[in-house]
Amino acid sequence: MKGADTGLLRGVYIIDADNTLWDTNQVFLNAQLEMINALRQNGYGLDQETAIQAIRDLDFKIAVTLNNFEYDFSRLACALLLVERGLPETEAVQLVCAAEPPVDEWPTALGAGRAFYQYLDRHFPVLFAGVMETLTALRDAGNTLVLHSEGLRGRILRTLAAHALEPLFDCLALERKSRESFQRARRAGENLFRTSTGQNPDRCVVVGDSPKRDIRFGNLIGATTVFKPGGWLGTEIPDDPMLIPHFTIESFPELLELDEP
Repeated sequence: MKGADTGLLRGVYIIDADNTLWDTNQVFLNAQLEMINALRQNGYGLDQETAIQAIRDLDFKIAVTLNNFEYDFSRLACALLLVERGLPETEAVQLVCAAEPPVDEWPTALGAGRAFYQYLDRHFPVLFAGVMETLTALRDAGNTLVLHSEGLRGRILRTLAAHALEPLFDCLALERKSRESFQRARRAGENLFRTSTGQNPDRCVVVGDSPKRDIRFGNLIGATTVFKPGGWLGTEIPDDPMLIPHFTIESFPELLELDEP
């Protein structure tokens, strides 16, 4: 039984938020520029272009080390200061990921972190083209939509509210991503689908921008996986069968054009 307006079978869609629905990367980049400016105002002669490249490298390494992609970004500012002081990136990451960050740089890093978060509080990421229309079409076709994000709860809820998206989702799963979290999201969505339709869903579809944080877990729970590359992680798919999606799309409305994998 296919949805009236979609190629995919009707069922449960588990959809990522950051860099899938909206352009978090651009807002975070601008906030990082505010962070650099705050450090420069404190007497650090940072070259903006060099500092941004260092931040990109440090951000990913810190996130992997902490297993948290939205850690306290004061740690990122602190790592940048340590690298500016001449420490290798690996050593800087180890120091800022410790339980007690480096004492000398930490007060300045906290101020730069505040500048970062103040920017985020004042600016919401823009939706990617066609997101509202596509979510509405999926709902109208009888699908159950679950938002699964591991971003900070308050930030995600504020962004949903700013774009009036929350009513389009039947369920919010705002927790660290794992195989178990996706299983819980799938069960919740399937229960809601049965309640609203009296039938079992044909399909579970996982949509996200990260092969490791979305596609892998979607494949592990037996879902149909859809990779929509975002600006932060890029378009490359690692050479690992569990990270390979059933579909890759360039724009969100392409979800409405997919058929059997």
